[in-house]
Amino acid sequence: MSKFEWQESEKVQLISPEQLKQWVSQQDAPLVIDVRNGEEHDADKALLEFATVGTLKNIPITEFGSHINQLDPDQPTVLVCQVGQKSFNAASLLIQADFSCVYSLHGGMEALRREAAE
Repeated sequence: MSKFEWQESEKVQLISPEQLKQWVSQQDAPLVIDVRNGEEHDADKALLEFATVGTLKNIPITEFGSHINQLDPDQPTVLVCQVGQKSFNAASLLIQADFSCVYSLHGGMEALRREAAE
């Protein structure tokens, strides 16, 4: 498997489930933030098991704005939600806050589910 090469950008970038799984297995793994509520996050923990405990956080979208200042703007970050819209919106907030490497999981957890079923 080749190495995922992340990039800094001034806009939200999309990442596929395959690329995310590859990246979290590398030494430069990103912080993965699930912006769904706690119940949704807990229900899908098995799908997110590839993201180690240290790189996975659950910050619901309703609380996300108040947590931005607790995150490292220099740490590559991937946001995840159910289908990709809320994570894209949260990622946009990080870009506005001058985060330099922000990705949104393209297709969200639904895309992870489809990939797991293959």
